[in-house]
Amino acid sequence: MRGTYEAFILVKVKDGQKYVCALNRQKGDKGDLGRLNRKDRQEYLENQVIWN
Repeated sequence: MRGTYEAFILVKVKDGQKYVCALNRQKGDKGDLGRLNRKDRQEYLENQVIWN
């Protein structure tokens, strides 16, 4: 997986359920969620983030 990076985040919600969020993107990807409008941000989260 050269040229990429991965991040795995364990999220525990108030009712005790746990979810793992995995992110795998190219190094050159300079997407800044703060600069995206609401629709583009939602699309990014749906297509680029894996929720288990």
